[in-house]
Amino acid sequence: MPRALRAPWSCRRMAMSNAWLSACGRRWSVQVFEPVGHAGAVRSLWHAAEVGRLPHALCFEGPEGIGKFRAALWFAAGLLCSEGPGEPCGACGPCKRVSSGGAGGNHPDLLVIDPIEEGEERIRIASIAERSDSGGESDRSLESFLDLRAMEGGYRPVVVREAQRMNVAAQNALLKTLEEPRPGTLLVLETHRPELLLETIRSRVARLRFTALEAEACAALLVEKGLAREVALELTRASNGSPGRALWLSEKGALLAREILWDVARGVTSPVRASRLLWELEGRFAGKTPAAKARERVRLGLDLALELCRERLAFQSGIPPEELAAGATIASLPPVSRLEEGLEKLMECRADVDRNLGPEAILDRALLVLRP
Repeated sequence: MPRALRAPWSCRRMAMSNAWLSACGRRWSVQVFEPVGHAGAVRSLWHAAEVGRLPHALCFEGPEGIGKFRAALWFAAGLLCSEGPGEPCGACGPCKRVSSGGAGGNHPDLLVIDPIEEGEERIRIASIAERSDSGGESDRSLESFLDLRAMEGGYRPVVVREAQRMNVAAQNALLKTLEEPRPGTLLVLETHRPELLLETIRSRVARLRFTALEAEACAALLVEKGLAREVALELTRASNGSPGRALWLSEKGALLAREILWDVARGVTSPVRASRLLWELEGRFAGKTPAAKARERVRLGLDLALELCRERLAFQSGIPPEELAAGATIASLPPVSRLEEGLEKLMECRADVDRNLGPEAILDRALLVLRP
């Protein structure tokens, strides 16, 4: 049975000092527990730490939403545990400080940069390096955290969630840390898009590949979250065994959105009507502003459209429908002669969203690609 630690993480990062913690207003809870399907990989890293062969920088990469971030947190907690390196006991002082935060509210030797919880699309340089013009943020950077001595004399883990969100300036600033590692410091980058990291970063980290869960394990996790088994199985197929992505799809009404796109591909719903239905779709979309939430909605539609085109291409190439996320539905769609061109256009649309172009026009362009 996984051992769970309830840990309140501070507003954008873990504590760096009591003064910093007091300055951070909003907090949330994150569970630190054994990551399903990835415990073996983490245990091998703890063993490397035991024998003094742990690299100072790691990159956890693999499909989105499969538990890489959870694995990174569990790994970090095990390094800080008094009984470690190894599975966090949950009873020692460091484990309690990870779980309850102690007087400061969080463990002082653990830093987590988490743009997801903060609702940020990018990780900017102020999160990485000290800057005199950062408007008071310089004392909260990764660089400032590393300038402090370890409060408990052991490892000082830093976890960067979705590291591909770092802009170029932030990535260049991170290179200094990679080139001049401090004693006891461990950097863990988590990403599903390692190709978006600078080559100079990728060449300086030990890269660990994580894979998707088996279908039954993924579905079981979704059922534990309260989803009906039939829905859990459908979401497991749609997410290719990624429980995090499955939950993301669920909260955004993605199964209904996918049906709308399928109807466009069948020719039973016009792109104009489909656009209206997608904008009316109920779901929770991340972002601090209506424009950011609109871009997130369009990203969902584009991701589903890309998946549909890729699966149609795979089916037309001879892949049996039972091996595809859409299952038998894909066989009911009319064949398309210019799928490669369609995929190219959808990728252009996806890039345009990231360039902050008008989301409504982008969605309309994408829907035209799906017409039979």
